[in-house]
Amino acid sequence: MARIFNIYFNYDSISYHAVVSVRTTPFYTEYSLNSISEDLLAGLPGNKIISLAPDHFVFQNAQKQHSVALMDAIIVAIKDHVHTQA
Repeated sequence: MARIFNIYFNYDSISYHAVVSVRTTPFYTEYSLNSISEDLLAGLPGNKIISLAPDHFVFQNAQKQHSVALMDAIIVAIKDHVHTQA
């Protein structure tokens, strides 16, 4: 069963939000970012985040040219949401 929730985060002193859809598989949980600013997507490796364990979140295909600060802000917002729902 898919879940959907909103996240709110700050990046470069500006507040943003995104809609996150969750899909659980037998091997990992996939978080997909939706309704996120196109400007922010340019700094990300894509809109998919994978979680192999409750405190392990990574963007698929992250590379040096992607914004670590932006990825971290989004991951922290997702972690905060997931941990408050547990």
